[in-house]
Amino acid sequence: MIQTLLWLLAILFVALVVYLLSYYRFRRMILQQTKQMIALMKSEDVDNMQIGSIYAHTSDDFSDLERAALYLRRKYLRLRNQFHEERKGYETVFSGLKEGIVTVDQNLKIISFNESFMDFFNWVPDKAQPNTYLQDVVREPLVIATFKKTFEDSNIHKTEVDPVQLFVTPLPSRNENERWSLGVFYDMSEIKKTEKIRIDFVANASHEMRTPLTVIKGYSELMKQKIEQGDLNGPEILDLLNPVLQSADQMSDLMNRLLNLSRVEVNAPLAKSLLPTEQITEEVLQDIEGLVSLKHKNIVVKCEAPEVFANPESCKQILSNLLTNAVKYSGDANDISVTWIKAPQSVLLKVKDNGPGIVKEHQSRVFERFYRVDKGRSRDQGGYGLGLAFVKHHMLNHGGNVRLISENNMGSEFICEFPNP
Repeated sequence: MIQTLLWLLAILFVALVVYLLSYYRFRRMILQQTKQMIALMKSEDVDNMQIGSIYAHTSDDFSDLERAALYLRRKYLRLRNQFHEERKGYETVFSGLKEGIVTVDQNLKIISFNESFMDFFNWVPDKAQPNTYLQDVVREPLVIATFKKTFEDSNIHKTEVDPVQLFVTPLPSRNENERWSLGVFYDMSEIKKTEKIRIDFVANASHEMRTPLTVIKGYSELMKQKIEQGDLNGPEILDLLNPVLQSADQMSDLMNRLLNLSRVEVNAPLAKSLLPTEQITEEVLQDIEGLVSLKHKNIVVKCEAPEVFANPESCKQILSNLLTNAVKYSGDANDISVTWIKAPQSVLLKVKDNGPGIVKEHQSRVFERFYRVDKGRSRDQGGYGLGLAFVKHHMLNHGGNVRLISENNMGSEFICEFPNP
């Protein structure tokens, strides 16, 4: 009886040992394959992985599990890569926009933005402070109120805080607790500047034409009255017609200048070649010789650069306009210098006078059409305020530029840069 019991215990002990060994082996296999499954789900290279690389020599159920895991991982990676590519594309577009773009949530926490938005408000994000709110960046209450109003009624709203125009648009969301709005900031400075130039141009052009028209109308009415009264003889007709003809010539001259300027502003390509600077300068001096003598000016020419790559007629007009202005408006100063200088990648034309100069407040606008520093003196000299506008656009057509260096009572120097071929 005791021997039988001992045999039973021995058999139970052996069975227990076999069970424990089998359990340990099976557990180790499961843990190892689980770790491999986790590694698979984290792997970035699953395209070349084959079914059975993890659950080799196992049942079809485990192979199906591995197949499903590989499928999910591959799909996840494709979707993630697609998302990153699309996001990169959006970020590239956003970063290239000159408009400021910002996205905020319903608490006005900034979610995304582009570089233009940073530039608009001189803001540099603090990486140590991940949660930044719109009111921390934009100090204008009207802007904050516009965003809040969009969240309240889910409509597009517009406001303007000079010189910025803002449009706020609600973004679609499936979750009522996660609502976003997109703000687009437009810099209206250039548009308003252009509009002001247009208004000034219309006003100045109208003013310039009003004077000769008034003269023509006045003398025409006077001639009509005298003809009706039969009190008009030959000499009187000539006396009355001369101002009419002069005013008509003045209007015709203004119209021709405006038409020429409009042609130059088209920025059409120019036929350019290497021109001798000394010859160009001599031809221009001959054209304005009468004005130079009348104003008793002394023009000193230095051609340190023997040639310039330019269009002949355009180059002559540039130099002629600069010299004419210097002769007319340099006051009592007699000396004017014309200097051609060879630079590393260009040729510089410098026209300098020792006149009264141009104060800082006028320097940024002297190249605008009809702009005059001293309106009364310009009209006395017969100018329209178009000469420097011609110079600016002629230089742009050459691919170059013109700039002004001047101080009050220290004279003015205009520098034109002609690029080398």
